Amino acid sequence: MKIENIDLLKITVEPSQKPKTEEKFSHILKEFIAQINNDQLKAKEAEQKIIKGEVNNLEELMYTIQKSEISLRLITEIRNKALESYQEIFRMQV
Repeated sequence: MKIENIDLLKITVEPSQKPKTEEKFSHILKEFIAQINNDQLKAKEAEQKIIKGEVNNLEELMYTIQKSEISLRLITEIRNKALESYQEIFRMQV
């Protein structure tokens, strides 16, 4: 079996076409926060279904709740690390 080179990695980008790092990072961060918000809303719905007794699949509802809890912990830790980094940079002497 012969494996041939993939030419997809040889794509060149002109300097004017490169996306700005700030825009790319902010876009990723906004999407991530929106996804976490969506997870939180789904978890609330799951909790309401459990309270009302409208449970078809308890495992799936518990999974949804745990996923939202882990997502919230993750974004909180990301925020904490970003604040620590900012404070460290602020303390640096130039």
